[in-house]
Amino acid sequence: MRIARYTSAAGPERLGIVTVVSGREMLVDAVKAGGGRGGPATPTSVMQLIEGGAAAMDAIRELLAWAADRQDPLWLDNPDSVQWLTPVPEKSMFCAGRNFGRHKLESMKGSAANTSTLHSDFPTGFVKLGRTLVPHKSRVKRPDDVLSFDYEVEIALVLGKAIDARIEIDPASAIFGYTIFNDLSAREWQLREMQNGMLMLGKNFPGFGPIGPYILTADDVPDPTALVLWLKVNGELRQHSDCRDLIFGFPEMVAFWARFGLVPGDLISTGTPEGVALHHRPDPRAWYLKPGDRVEAGVDGIGVLETFIV
Repeated sequence: MRIARYTSAAGPERLGIVTVVSGREMLVDAVKAGGGRGGPATPTSVMQLIEGGAAAMDAIRELLAWAADRQDPLWLDNPDSVQWLTPVPEKSMFCAGRNFGRHKLESMKGSAANTSTLHSDFPTGFVKLGRTLVPHKSRVKRPDDVLSFDYEVEIALVLGKAIDARIEIDPASAIFGYTIFNDLSAREWQLREMQNGMLMLGKNFPGFGPIGPYILTADDVPDPTALVLWLKVNGELRQHSDCRDLIFGFPEMVAFWARFGLVPGDLISTGTPEGVALHHRPDPRAWYLKPGDRVEAGVDGIGVLETFIV
């Protein structure tokens, strides 16, 4: 099941469930459909669905089946006409770095010693501030002092349960679903920061976290390693991989970042595959993002996240 968070004329936050009407994807507004059906209450927001656990998921699936049979246009929203929101409200986000094997190799060329020791015990990564996250179809401004403006397609998992290092549960069971993330990066700042052993500003300018548009629930992803992700700039394919190239998989990342104490709605990203602008040779400048560029980040089975650079 794919779900979305958006606004429409009906209200400031809607829980939409993807259905197909006459061969076209549409969004069933859970509040409108639930009101039309009556009976037991169903979740009316993404966070209610996440926090409601299995019972909430069952209720939404039943509502979707009921609404899909009727296809009442009063309950349906066109994805092309809604105002998108981030898939979850502002939450903590933990991002893996150099976690795809081929990206690790392209980023460590000429540093054989570092390549052999990186990731020896646990993931590397950084925090993405929740307020940097922006939804599908956002216009993101390239900072005035940034020319090396890079893209990174990633998959972000959405936590469905609270988990910390003391809780003995299967980390995979804490995953509610998966969405698409584009980890925009100011390489000038990132590379300077890394010389100081840190990574913060280069990843956290306003708008540097396009995410969405949909969450694909984990029960519809029997093998997350088979997820295929890709990125295009102005229609040109720049990145393409599947998650079999991950160094640390989804459950391993959940188990590691659980040391922070994770709560429902928190986000963990995979890191990006090879093909970022920074590592194009001999001169990456032509590959960096510029005002006027249209970026599409996709994950097969989830959708396409579109961002406009201004």
